[in-house]
Amino acid sequence: MLRSFLAIMGIFLLASGTHAFAPRFSRSTHSSPIHHRGPQAKDKDEDDSINDRRGFLQTIPLVLGTMSSILSVSPNVVLAATEEIELPTRETVTKSFDSIRYELQDANGGVSYMQSKIDEQDFVGLMEFTKTYDLELRKKRMGLAKKLLQDKEIKEKATEYANAVTFDLIGINRSSRKGQESVESANKYLQELREDVAKFLSLEGSIQVQ
Repeated sequence: MLRSFLAIMGIFLLASGTHAFAPRFSRSTHSSPIHHRGPQAKDKDEDDSINDRRGFLQTIPLVLGTMSSILSVSPNVVLAATEEIELPTRETVTKSFDSIRYELQDANGGVSYMQSKIDEQDFVGLMEFTKTYDLELRKKRMGLAKKLLQDKEIKEKATEYANAVTFDLIGINRSSRKGQESVESANKYLQELREDVAKFLSLEGSIQVQ
C-alpha cells in the first residue's frame, strides 16, 4: 500500500511539474551576463509563475482522489484476489451425499418408511412423519450438501430441487389428512419426491475435489 502511494506521488510530481515549487530562472546564471529586465518581462514571469501554481492546485483533487481510492481498498478484496479456493475432499463430498442417498434408497430411510405407511394405509403415522421430515431431509441433509456445490447455476438448480421436495412432502401430508386420505395421491407425491431427490444427487459429480 505504501509503495502504491509513493508511486502515485512520483507520477503526480512529474505530471504537475516540480518547477512550480522552485524559483524561476530566465537563463543559466553562470553563462550569460546579467541584463536589466524591464517591467513587462517581470510581469510575464509573475504571470507564468501564477499559472504554474494554478495548474498545480487544479491537479490536487485528482491526486487526492486517486490516493483515497488506493488507501481505501479493503485488505479482504486483495486477499480474495490472491487466495485460492479450498476444495473439499472426496470423503467429505461422498459422506454428505450418501446421507441423502440413505434416505432415498435404504430400507430404513425416510422414503421407505413413508412407502410402508402408505401401503399400510396408516395415514395418521404418515401425516405425523411428514410434518417434521422436511427439516431432516431438505434443510439438514440437502442443505449441507448444497454448500459443497461450487457453480452458481448448479446451486440454483439444487435450491430448485430442494424446494420441490418440500412441496412433495406437503402433497403427501395433504393426502394423509382426515377426510382427504388417498393412497393414489400419496404414492404420486412420493414418486415425485424420489425423482427430485435423485436430481439433487446427480449434482454431486459437478464438485471439484482435492
